[in-house]
Amino acid sequence: MKDLNSNTRSGTERLYYIDWLRVLAFGLLFIFHAARFFDIYPWHVKNAAHSEIVNVFVGFTHGWRMHLIFFISGVGTFFALKSRNGRFVKDRFKRLIVPFIFGIILLIPPQKFYEAISNGWFDGNALDFAINYPSWLLIKHPGISLSWTGHVGLHIWYLAFLFVMTIAALPLLKAFTRNNIITKFFKAVSGTRLGIFLFIVPIILFEIVLRPLFPGYLDWADFFVYAMYFITGYIFMTQRSFVESTHKYTYYFLNIGILTTALSAYLMSNYPELLESSSPIVFIASSFISSLNAFSWVMFLFGLSQRKLNFNHRLLNSLNVGILPFYILHQTVIILIGYYIITLDLNILSKFSIILSLSLAVTIGLYQIIRRFAVLRLLFGMKVKI
Repeated sequence: MKDLNSNTRSGTERLYYIDWLRVLAFGLLFIFHAARFFDIYPWHVKNAAHSEIVNVFVGFTHGWRMHLIFFISGVGTFFALKSRNGRFVKDRFKRLIVPFIFGIILLIPPQKFYEAISNGWFDGNALDFAINYPSWLLIKHPGISLSWTGHVGLHIWYLAFLFVMTIAALPLLKAFTRNNIITKFFKAVSGTRLGIFLFIVPIILFEIVLRPLFPGYLDWADFFVYAMYFITGYIFMTQRSFVESTHKYTYYFLNIGILTTALSAYLMSNYPELLESSSPIVFIASSFISSLNAFSWVMFLFGLSQRKLNFNHRLLNSLNVGILPFYILHQTVIILIGYYIITLDLNILSKFSIILSLSLAVTIGLYQIIRRFAVLRLLFGMKVKI
């Protein structure tokens, strides 16, 4: 097995496969949102017709894409905490909360405007909507809850979730780097195949205990499940035997992922009444299958990246630097462009291709502007050059 710790840059360890996996995970998010016009599930703006292929793609990737991103975020937090230490909390606030606040003020209202006029909730112009937006938001989403991060932040809810779970888990994360009973336990089980599956136990428990109490999207059940992936990613970096195990059992996880995906598809196609069942046994079984499915795909992709992507490239650093502004911008650009493209008399493949290519070009163009100005770099979570 190739030494996963052999890459260094200026004396600092550099795991190139992590960088590539981060780039590809957020790239998948871009494709995912460009495709959302054409599935059968609720979204901000919808095309008149939908595609069965898109339904399958969206349904499949929705089960694990954000789990993967939070896992990678946990890995990145390990290195950030090690390199910044005393400046860590301040750095997290600047990189996550500043762009979150900026986004909900200037980038999210345009999405809400096009959503409102597309669904017939509003028939005025953009200026009228901007004036009435705060009161409209309170009427549309009364009450205050964790899910408000999604109501006010739409796709950038991830920034708020990541900041809160990072700060809340910080004492625990630091404990994982000390020589104590916890780290000794992880070290003892990290080299075994079943050791990795210990991490899925709390995930399943959170699903079973919290999902009935907090069934809404981006409520506490989602928060704690994503937090477990975040913590798992961090622990993997403290005990590299877990990393080596995912490399060794990469295709073992692939087989489980395929099996649970096929089983879920079969049950939904042949026994749709199970989705409406109130049986505790059915609920526990579905929670187990969905949790095992997401976990297996995340572990497979993590292992596969070690096998295929552990190399440097001249574009890799630039791609990683641009991920955060790219992520913050992308859905607003996609919705603004897609709203007009879906009205054209074209087939779904043509519309999707135009939306994807135009949105990518516009997002890259905006990023080229952002990276050149200190104020914009700050607002989009980038390091400010001095």
